[in-house]
Amino acid sequence: MNSLSFALRTAGLSAGLAFLSVSVGAAETDAMPTFDSNYITFSAGGADLNGSKPAYQARTQSAKSGAAGIEDMRFDYDLKDKTTLTVTGRALAGQEDYLLNFKLSKDQVGSVEVGYKTFRTFYDGAGGFFPIGNVWMPLFSRALYVDRGQFSLSGTIALPKAPVFTFKYAHSTRDGRKDSTSWGDSNLTGIPIYAGPGAVNPIAAMRKLLPAYVDLDEKNDTWEISARHKVGNTTAVVSLGGNSIKNLNVREMYQNIGELAVFPAPVFTAPTVNNVRAGSPRRTTMTQRHEEDGYHASATFETKVDEKVTVFGGLVYHTADVDIATSRQLIATIASATGVRDYAGGFTNTGPTARAPYHLVAKGDLEYTVVTGNIGARFNPSKDVAIEAALRGERWKDSGKNLGNYSSQGVTLATGAVTSYASQGLHGVENVEKPWTPTLDFRYTGIKNMALYASWEYRTAKQDEHVRYEGLNGQTKANELDMIGKKIDETHSNATIGMSATVSPQLTLRAEVFTKDHENDFNGYDDVIGRNYVLNYDIYGGRLTAVIKPSNQVNLTSRYVLQRGKSTIFHSGLTTTGVLNGWVDGNDSTRHSFSEGITWSVSKAVYVQANGSVVYDQMQTMYPWISGIAKRNFRNADNNYVTGDATVGFSIDRNTTGMIQATYYRANNFDADYAAVGMPLGASGKDSTISLGVRYKIDDKTLLNAKVGYCDSENSTRGGFADFSGPLAYLSIQRAF
Repeated sequence: MNSLSFALRTAGLSAGLAFLSVSVGAAETDAMPTFDSNYITFSAGGADLNGSKPAYQARTQSAKSGAAGIEDMRFDYDLKDKTTLTVTGRALAGQEDYLLNFKLSKDQVGSVEVGYKTFRTFYDGAGGFFPIGNVWMPLFSRALYVDRGQFSLSGTIALPKAPVFTFKYAHSTRDGRKDSTSWGDSNLTGIPIYAGPGAVNPIAAMRKLLPAYVDLDEKNDTWEISARHKVGNTTAVVSLGGNSIKNLNVREMYQNIGELAVFPAPVFTAPTVNNVRAGSPRRTTMTQRHEEDGYHASATFETKVDEKVTVFGGLVYHTADVDIATSRQLIATIASATGVRDYAGGFTNTGPTARAPYHLVAKGDLEYTVVTGNIGARFNPSKDVAIEAALRGERWKDSGKNLGNYSSQGVTLATGAVTSYASQGLHGVENVEKPWTPTLDFRYTGIKNMALYASWEYRTAKQDEHVRYEGLNGQTKANELDMIGKKIDETHSNATIGMSATVSPQLTLRAEVFTKDHENDFNGYDDVIGRNYVLNYDIYGGRLTAVIKPSNQVNLTSRYVLQRGKSTIFHSGLTTTGVLNGWVDGNDSTRHSFSEGITWSVSKAVYVQANGSVVYDQMQTMYPWISGIAKRNFRNADNNYVTGDATVGFSIDRNTTGMIQATYYRANNFDADYAAVGMPLGASGKDSTISLGVRYKIDDKTLLNAKVGYCDSENSTRGGFADFSGPLAYLSIQRAF
């Protein structure tokens, strides 16, 4: 491997120096042929990596083993009677990317198309990194992946002077294993745990950093039949369709793996570091089944009243029945007087105030209906003015019920005695939502070399949500019924005003300002009567773009985006001591984005493209009214980064072109000091790639492409454990027929 790596790096460097030394102005390349039909492309590529191969796959979405096969192909066959058969395909082993599609078309009759495609998405299956103990726990060190597939069948009948009929059917699947952001707890963080009389841990040792994963088994069938017809100045479309979903997903999460609170517990006469007294392992398996059968019908129209007015509208009805089932199997490993055993929903404090985890098995059903309609018009009172106004309304109603069975086992450590608890609860939900949204779009081009535009929408929604929850109380281990009702009022307004102006042949300017105003008002009834919560957040900003052409060979595009956000919160009716009631300021968010793009045609044989961006993005999570020790547990959510890329293309001779490409990314938001009070998650890392490619025309029907390069990825958020680097190589040959 080391010899291959050295060879590729040396070859890439040597080739780069040779290409750069070519007198690019000595000869112009012949135009490289482009093949739109009747061609096939074979390719192979891969990487010789050092470091984390799963991280490489997840970061680049490329298989660590490389890929080889048919990258692309297309064949067109002219059959008799003006009939054409088109075959397209792809088959890349390693990447597990496959496609085969057939389309048969006949002029003035229609077409039929059938095909299948599948591709793989990679995940790395790792949890979090904890800097205090340099902790990295990728329990699932193998790379994870999900295969997505789809079989599709469609057809169109388009006879002259007749309605156009279409049919579409698709069977889509997702199958495989992916990582989850629901990480598990661990005390193995390097933070000391003290035991003994008066022992106090300066900071808690437990953090959520153990990886979790989800097994996916999903199937979705959709179909639709539609007819489109034009009568006079009116075009109408009616359609009927349906869908069937069958999902069975399993989430696996681990807690306190590698730990076990020993029995009997050690006795200390003075505060002593004793990490052995950590938690007990727990394994949680959550199975979720979702089966849904739905149907929809729709009708739309568009009528051109005259040269200045067009009206349009539509109505959609959708209904579905859903069957749901879930089970949460929680197994705890506990050491007691009778030894180390596994317990279902096990816990150790069996007193009346004990917080009891539990098994859960539940089954229920849900049904919902949605009716959506819109009506609008487009106006062109003059050649310089275009106006579109529309109103969209919707009624969403859903209701469902769910029967849950709870069970757990309390273990008395001193005797090993087990007390079993069981309960059953009926849950239900009813929800009705009625949003209305008027919209308005305006465009004016009456000023020379300038266009003005504006858009506005105002969405209001009234919602009545009622939830019945009868669950197992974690302390008394008895049934507890909650009846939660909320009257929800929402208002959301969005507005944009902008302009585009060609100041001169060398300068084009674009400017835009926007605002988004959102208010959500929750008024409680039933068990939460008298409680009121309001969230009001506003977002506003602008975009500025300048396109500068100082010469025919140079083009510059500069862009600046500003976005600011502000929120306020109101709540009342809370009885908890110390909780604020009334209006309080929320948190601000700020985003500045600067980008620059350059295109330079150095000569007829050389061009340069370069792009760069700098982004400053911050969302405050430090609530201003928090004080004391709790204040240390909050950090702002920063997402600042810089990016850059450059491409140099040039000709070597009449049949050969070359290209040098480079990319760069850097972020520095990881705060290791925050590990003392929380889980540091800010992204910090650096990625860079460089490659050298050549394209050679063997003859008028054959092209050869080759590329060598190098990638380097450093991930500080994961402590360097997800770093990777190494040379890359790619080769393809394209042949036309």
